[in-house]
Amino acid sequence: MKKKYQELLAKFQCDFNRIAEESFAQTLAENEKVRLFFINENQAFTDGRNVVVDPGIDGVFADRKALDLTEDFLGWPKVVLADPWSALRIITRAQTIHECLHLLYTDFPGRHTTDPKCDTKNKKLVMGMISNIIEDAYIEAVGCSYFDNMEFYLKFGRISRLFVTHPSEGTVDRVFGKIVRAEKEEHAGKGTDISEKKPGRTGSEQLMDFLNRMLTFLLYPMILEGPPEEDISAFVEQAKPLFLQGSTAPSPAERYAFSSRVFDMIAHLIPPDSEELPMEQIEVRLGGTRTHGAGGGSIGEVPRKGRPQAVSTRLFTDLDGREKTNIPNIDELMSAVQSFARDKNAAEQILSYEGSCGSFQGSDYDCAVIHKDIRINENRPAINLHLRMAYQNIYNRYKINIRSWSGRFSQILKAQVSTREEKYVYGSGITSRRFGDVKKRYWYRIMPGQGVPDMAVLLLIDGSGSMYGARRKAAMHSAVILHEVLKKQDITHAIVEHRARFDEPEIDVNVLVGFDGREEEKLNLMQISAHGDNRDGLALFWAERYMAQNTQNEYRLIIVLSDGVPAHEADGYYPPVSTKDTANAVRKITKRGTNIIGVSLDDPDAYDCYDQLTQIYPNLVGCNDLNKLTGQLLGIIARLL
Repeated sequence: MKKKYQELLAKFQCDFNRIAEESFAQTLAENEKVRLFFINENQAFTDGRNVVVDPGIDGVFADRKALDLTEDFLGWPKVVLADPWSALRIITRAQTIHECLHLLYTDFPGRHTTDPKCDTKNKKLVMGMISNIIEDAYIEAVGCSYFDNMEFYLKFGRISRLFVTHPSEGTVDRVFGKIVRAEKEEHAGKGTDISEKKPGRTGSEQLMDFLNRMLTFLLYPMILEGPPEEDISAFVEQAKPLFLQGSTAPSPAERYAFSSRVFDMIAHLIPPDSEELPMEQIEVRLGGTRTHGAGGGSIGEVPRKGRPQAVSTRLFTDLDGREKTNIPNIDELMSAVQSFARDKNAAEQILSYEGSCGSFQGSDYDCAVIHKDIRINENRPAINLHLRMAYQNIYNRYKINIRSWSGRFSQILKAQVSTREEKYVYGSGITSRRFGDVKKRYWYRIMPGQGVPDMAVLLLIDGSGSMYGARRKAAMHSAVILHEVLKKQDITHAIVEHRARFDEPEIDVNVLVGFDGREEEKLNLMQISAHGDNRDGLALFWAERYMAQNTQNEYRLIIVLSDGVPAHEADGYYPPVSTKDTANAVRKITKRGTNIIGVSLDDPDAYDCYDQLTQIYPNLVGCNDLNKLTGQLLGIIARLL
């Protein structure tokens, strides 16, 4: 594979795309515990709990010839697969759909793992392979019978593997196997009128030829096969109706019964375990067989029973085996292409975002002279998508609390909100720009109404070293819950961490979630840390200007989360100077229209921090039970309203 395609594949396999695909898998499988992973092993499978897919399987996305042939076969417009990114999306989605349908309709673990007749390794392997072929045909049939807009993904997943130019184990021979080689040998024999007498085949050779033929017959009906060898022709003819009936049976038990009948027919061909069966060719054509393997499930895996579902058609033929007319849904295809383009743009923006930083001086603000030589480093961290799982774990832990607070907030926030209505001939005020109205409708009225007040909230978190341990953890969890609740209520908000450098005249303010931030910025909350000093007075002036520059809301609130008085070693910024300076900053900013409320974090049964901060914040809430911190933060916002 060329380097540019390797780089594209690596970019595609980012956590943004993995999470998007995992979310789709959870929705389709109707199970929020399903996890999806990307691998590079030329196979896709599920163990009943995890879904594993390979977007770069056999390099199909980079094989222009294979993609063109697939589009021609399926009757798709050339624009659908013009971008390799779109090809990767379709390949990945086809595999995800296939495995999720197994999660819905297939038993896990497979019945062959406990079947008494499968008393050897090779017998389990053969029974699993027969069941795999029938189950794959069934889930493709149920996909296009029961679900909308799924058929074109499933067809692509099957057809693209036939046209791949550079498969992992050869070229066309790997796809068509012994069929092609047999035709070549037959043609050569006819050309010379000399036909070499073939020695009798072993049971293993007959078995593998039989399985390959049945796989082609059921899953690749577009391939025209020659007549089978005489030593298996009787088995092939007897097995075909069993495979057809089994692949449309509505329940896993019925499908396995047909698999068992086929197994009984060819059981005598199965060699002892001392002889290894060459399953590579079948595995490649199936795209992996671990879904129906005899082991390797997830830790803690719980047996699952597949649900029954009748089917009305097959993927490429009707129930009677007649070829279906291929009429692609062009509108759905083009809609998918547009969706892929949007997702690509979103992924590239996140992958290319390296954060940002800015630098200001204390003299840029109308703060005390003591801050004039202090530099302010404003940072927006690069988004680390690997932190998504950590964030999700916190969300899952508190999701009941989040839902509860969201419901309570929706009631609390239904305050009386005044709205202005224009174009009246009399009212409470005049809009001068409407003086030209010939009907003299230049009056407006103030009408009472009910709705969410126009409000912006900034949570300013003390990131100094004293916040280590339980306080840092409580601040992080509270920030996650606060963000989720305010987001659900459409309340403008930002979450900022600040600290001062010990022996340098600088402070760092890290905008973890900005007022104008993208969704993924919430992952930055996992980077809340504790080190350094704190210089709250200057940080508050920065916060006031940041809110003024980025919000237009009527009400503005800064919540300061702190565990002690300001202190900065660099210039001896200690109490009582630091305490008095910060109190002056709070008073000055409040007079200009921005409310400030402090939250003191104390140890259990202690009020030292609270007593110290009363000198700074007229509005102060004490917290010496970190488990109640989130409720207190949300209560502050509600009380302000």
